[in-house]
Amino acid sequence: MQPSRLAPRQSAALLAALALALAACDRANGDADPQANDMTVPEAPAPPTAAEAPPQGVAADRSPVADTGATLVPQAEKGEPGARKVLLDFARAIEFEDFDRAYAILGDAARESMTYEEFRAIFDGMDEITVATPMGRMEGGAGSLYYEVPTTITAKDGASLRGAIVLRRVNDVPGATAEQLRWHIESFTVEPG
Repeated sequence: MQPSRLAPRQSAALLAALALALAACDRANGDADPQANDMTVPEAPAPPTAAEAPPQGVAADRSPVADTGATLVPQAEKGEPGARKVLLDFARAIEFEDFDRAYAILGDAARESMTYEEFRAIFDGMDEITVATPMGRMEGGAGSLYYEVPTTITAKDGASLRGAIVLRRVNDVPGATAEQLRWHIESFTVEPG
């Protein structure tokens, strides 16, 4: 025996009857607001026109902004989530072979240890790069926090580099600059592995 099917007109009538029955239940329970039918919903503000909206990557004051991923609350920014955010931005830049961006993410000490050309040469001959950065180890010392992460960089052909990335930020101490308070890559050391 096959189940009976309703014709489209019967389906519409059944749906309308159910809607009316539900509305009547609300009124019988005193849940409905008698003025609800008189209320109007305010219109949503219109999106800015092309002339009003700043181009992507530029703040309303027309200063360039970097795409740094999700925004973290200040307390999270100070801990491991903040360090991992910087680390993952760096890894993503390498995977996309955006070596200019990856080098720019390095902190002063890491950039002083190698030129851009030396940094770029690390990845010569590597195609379809994958960067593995498992959870690291957080340590405090001498007014700073350090986050050290073992790192493996692998190319499509199986060639790999192994080493460590160390991130650092200065603890909240009087006189620390905004740059010192941000997580940055203190050192990036990899060797063929």
